[in-house]
Amino acid sequence: MKLTEKAAYIKGLAEGLELDPKDKLTKVVKALIDLTQEMSEMIAELEQCYDDVCDQIDALDEDLAGVEDLLSEEDDKGDDMAVCGCGCQSEEAAYEVTCPTCQTVIGLTEEDISKDGMTCPTCGETLEFDYDEDELDDTDESVAEEDGDSTDSE
Repeated sequence: MKLTEKAAYIKGLAEGLELDPKDKLTKVVKALIDLTQEMSEMIAELEQCYDDVCDQIDALDEDLAGVEDLLSEEDDKGDDMAVCGCGCQSEEAAYEVTCPTCQTVIGLTEEDISKDGMTCPTCGETLEFDYDEDELDDTDESVAEEDGDSTDSE
């Protein structure tokens, strides 16, 4: 039996006693019964709110698990990403350079190469790039041709 049902049962019992409404004790009993009924209704509302909050927490937990999975997948993908000149990971790295001091392979973008130099993110060695723009364009074209050949054979 729920609290609201119990409070209604007690109220019914008290009304069945046919107590004198002018008696002070009857007034106290009636006030306590009314208080019990109000408290049982309030507790029922709180239980409903509690259930709603639990449902919302479960939904948030599922959403958070989805976000964690996505972040975990991105971290796994990050292992394949190149480290650019600033030390961050970038999918845009078009070239790789090996530091002569620490042998770290560094992924570079066109922008990194156009700066003519950088500092190795691992050991701090200053690396300088000496290139010819035509060589870069030829390299890009040959890479594109190789990619084109590989897609045709698939």
